[in-house]
Amino acid sequence: METFKGLDLLELVSKAYPDMASLESNLISKFTVSDYLNISERVFIQLEKEIDSPDALILPATFSSTDMGNNNILNILDSHLSYIQNLQFQNSENTLLWLAQYQLQNGFYGKSKYKVHDANALKLKKASDEISLQAQKLKQLEEEQRKLIKQLNDQKKDLSDFQTQKQNELQQITSNLSAANTNTNQIQQLLNSSTQANSQVNSIAEQVQKEKLRVDTTSDELNKTYDKHRGEFTDLISRMATKEKEFIDQYVDFEAKLGFVESKHSYFEDRNTYLDNLIGREVGASLFETFKQRKTELFKPLELWRYAVGAVGLLAVLAIFAVFTNFFGLSGTSNPILTWEAIFVNTLKTLPFFFLLYYTISQYNKERNFQEEYAFKSAVALTIKAYSDVLKDDTNKDALILKAVYGVYRSPIQNGSKPSREVNSATDMVKEVVTKGAEVFSKN
Repeated sequence: METFKGLDLLELVSKAYPDMASLESNLISKFTVSDYLNISERVFIQLEKEIDSPDALILPATFSSTDMGNNNILNILDSHLSYIQNLQFQNSENTLLWLAQYQLQNGFYGKSKYKVHDANALKLKKASDEISLQAQKLKQLEEEQRKLIKQLNDQKKDLSDFQTQKQNELQQITSNLSAANTNTNQIQQLLNSSTQANSQVNSIAEQVQKEKLRVDTTSDELNKTYDKHRGEFTDLISRMATKEKEFIDQYVDFEAKLGFVESKHSYFEDRNTYLDNLIGREVGASLFETFKQRKTELFKPLELWRYAVGAVGLLAVLAIFAVFTNFFGLSGTSNPILTWEAIFVNTLKTLPFFFLLYYTISQYNKERNFQEEYAFKSAVALTIKAYSDVLKDDTNKDALILKAVYGVYRSPIQNGSKPSREVNSATDMVKEVVTKGAEVFSKN
């Protein structure tokens, strides 16, 4: 109620309807402005008096209306004040009706004991509102009048300035009149001169016309040439765009491949160094592989002769026992007393076995010497390049390589020494067989 009393309802209505001519003629939605103001004033004054009376305790808080439905009076008051403050008077009509119906339903809308809205008071209030509206209109008209007077003064000043400017221009025109007369005489003279020059201009115009035709023809030819060149340039630009795209694709591909090559740079450097070393050792490595292969080939024959030495040695021992024991007693009992004749005869019988054992041991040593020789040659072949790189003089380097290769290429058979003596007796043969056998078993 205090908020409503602080509102200037007439001023708010004037703002909402600035073109309003009269309170009676202007219609909000259901009410005229005059009715709206009277009902609002009457409802709030009567409601304030009723709230301040002892009957306020029995007033209901809710009320059901046909337009607004069932609602609370506090909510309706808040909505009504919000509509008024936001100048939404059409929406506030429904809340005003709800408040009036609320007072009618509760019997204090037309209550006269407070004398707050008798007939004369209502008429006076209506007339007062009309006068207030007219006063508001007069204020607006007075403001508009001041604005119009200001505009008239501004326009008067502009007209005065314009008049002064034109007077100055008139004086300037008067002062320029004599100069204009002089200029007229000069113009007449120039006219005569121009008449004489007119004939010359006409002849020149004919020449210009001919030149224009020639220029037009040349222009057409130039346009045709331009169109031709433009088409060629368009085609060239299209092809250049295609080439540019291809170049960009190639450039991207090149960048990718270049990145790959750069990432492999250290790998290529290592491979080049390895290839340089490999090429430098080509001869030595080739010889090494050749001799190593030959050494590997001799492994199986060497193993064969190694087992053959053991087998033949065992066979020789068995043969000796068999000869001296008459084949282990199978051919009769042997004489327990060995005479030199018996020893000599039995020795002669075992000589073939000793020769066979000696031959087997000799072949084993021969194959072993071959294997060791090829192993040595393969090792020497790898060092030829290294030792030649140590020498600074090319002559000494070539001599070293030639001698080393010559020594490496010599056949192992040529290096083998021939027997210095022959087996002259069975005793020497046996001694040599025992020695060779000891060497074989020590090497194994």
